[in-house]
Amino acid sequence: MNRPLLALCDTDEIYISRLDEYLRENLKLSFDIVSFTAVEILREFMKHTQIALLVISENAYAALKEKAPEGSISNILVLDEEIQGVCEEEESYGLSNVEHTSKYQAAGDVVGNIIDFCVKKSEDFVGINVKNVSSCGKVLGFYSPISKCGQTSLALKVGEELSEKGKTVFLSFERYSTLPKVLGLKEDGDISDLLYYAEGDSNKFCLYLEKVKNEKGSLDVISPVRTAMQLKEIDSNNLKHLLNLLMTDAGYEYVILDLTDYPDGFFDILRLCHMVYTVTKAGSTDAYRVDMYEDTLRENGYEDVVAMTRKVNMMDVKDTTGLTRIARELINEREI
Repeated sequence: MNRPLLALCDTDEIYISRLDEYLRENLKLSFDIVSFTAVEILREFMKHTQIALLVISENAYAALKEKAPEGSISNILVLDEEIQGVCEEEESYGLSNVEHTSKYQAAGDVVGNIIDFCVKKSEDFVGINVKNVSSCGKVLGFYSPISKCGQTSLALKVGEELSEKGKTVFLSFERYSTLPKVLGLKEDGDISDLLYYAEGDSNKFCLYLEKVKNEKGSLDVISPVRTAMQLKEIDSNNLKHLLNLLMTDAGYEYVILDLTDYPDGFFDILRLCHMVYTVTKAGSTDAYRVDMYEDTLRENGYEDVVAMTRKVNMMDVKDTTGLTRIARELINEREI
């Protein structure tokens, strides 16, 4: 096995079978997974195979520690069942990096605990990737000089529709955004954290991504930065690096950029997109703003951005049904 190995062990055959099935479907990290229902078989397996992470029930862990196992295993996540006498001094058994969590929590929380463990001990999981990586991704940008035009709603809807076709992630660039509250996003990190991880050690990027991202249906969402100061730290160069990692290492087929506010090098960021969508309205003042924006692009040598821009009239959109209709039309007309 070339990929890092995740081993599961519990004498409860039904539980371990269900956990194995759930992790194969929902843990997006590139582990090979193997399961055991007998501690002695696990012990024999450990003699000749390196296990990156062992997830083991408390009773099986107690049995494993009765005799120090041969071979090396440094990362263990124990699924506690409240058995007395298990939480003894770990190092006396030659085991390190041992953490505990409840066996009787939702399977999704077990996935979260595995990701948290890998992030904390990231030096032991260098180079871990995500499953089903595709190197062919598209960046779709949404920007309009018109305020409160429904841009974010449209970008989200397009993201939701595309996520039914392929792996999609949504990134919002808006200071003091209400998006975390509206979507109920967790507070484990935002775009600025992801950029930091991307610049710091790209070999561990996918680990941090799994911790930071939110899942809304089949769409992945990264929380926006909180303040204008954080937004200023983002530029076209570090964003380009992040986009490359998202599409190559993380395998996203579609990256949605909601550019409500714009970072440094904004025009160059638009140039990174395969398509730019600009929301328009029927009013003469709004049309004037869009014309000024396009003239500025041309004057600064960004005629190519103007050429790949699709204007979207949102005047007739009154409800979710209308929004869905427009999103599907945009996707189908260019065969995105």
